[in-house]
Amino acid sequence: MSVLIAIGAGLLSFFSPCVLPMVPIYIGYLSGAAVTPEGVVSARRQAVAHAGAFVLGFTLIFIAIWSALSALTFIFTKTDLAHIAGVILVIFGIHFIGIVRIPFLYQEARVEVRNRPLGYPTSLLTGMAFAAGWTPCIGPTLSGVIALATQEATVLQGTGLLLAYAAGLGTPFLLTALALGSATRFLKRLGPHLRKVELASGVLLLAMGLLLLFDKFQVLNAYFFQFTPDWLLRLL
Repeated sequence: MSVLIAIGAGLLSFFSPCVLPMVPIYIGYLSGAAVTPEGVVSARRQAVAHAGAFVLGFTLIFIAIWSALSALTFIFTKTDLAHIAGVILVIFGIHFIGIVRIPFLYQEARVEVRNRPLGYPTSLLTGMAFAAGWTPCIGPTLSGVIALATQEATVLQGTGLLLAYAAGLGTPFLLTALALGSATRFLKRLGPHLRKVELASGVLLLAMGLLLLFDKFQVLNAYFFQFTPDWLLRLL
C-alpha cells in the first residue's frame, strides 16, 4: 500500500501547479529544442535521454534527503515519528485544501542554467536543481512519502519508497519527452484543472496525516492485503 501511495504522490507532484507549467520549458531546453506555439520539435531519442538524466538528478537528491533524515529512526521510536509526521501532514493537507494558507510553501528557488552548454551532465545537474529549487512546493508531498519511509522496517525499504515516489514523478517527464509535441499541447490543456490536483494532494496528505497520528496506517495496509489479488501482491 505504501508503494502505491508513494507512486501516486509522485504523480500528484508532477501535476501540481508549480511543476506542470514548467514541464514543456524544461523538456524543450533539455532536448535542445525550442518551445513554439505549434509545440516542441526535436529528436525524440535525444529528448528522452536528456529527460532520463534529468529524472536521475532529482532522484539522487530525494534519496540523499531520505539518507540524511533516516538518522531520525535511530533517535525516535517509529510511533513518535508517526505522530510527529502525522501532525505535519495534517497541517500541509489543510494548506493544500485551502482552509489555511502557509506562505513559505509558495516559495520557489528556480535555478537557471541557460548559459551552460547542453549535455547529459547539465541535464543531471538541472534535475538536481529541480529537486532543490522546488522543495518548498513539492516538499509537503515528499514529506508524506518520507513519513511513510520512517515506518518501514529497514532504511533500505524506506529508500524503496523514495524510489517509488521518484518513479511516479519521473515517468510523466519521460512520457512527455517521448511524445514531445502532442504531450506538450496536452499538458497545456490541463492548466485550468491544476486546482483539482492541489485539492487531491491536500486530501491525500490530510488522510495520511490522520492515519499516522492515530496509528491506523497499518490497519489500512491490512485491508489492502485482504482485498488485493495474489498476482498483484506478487508484482508489488
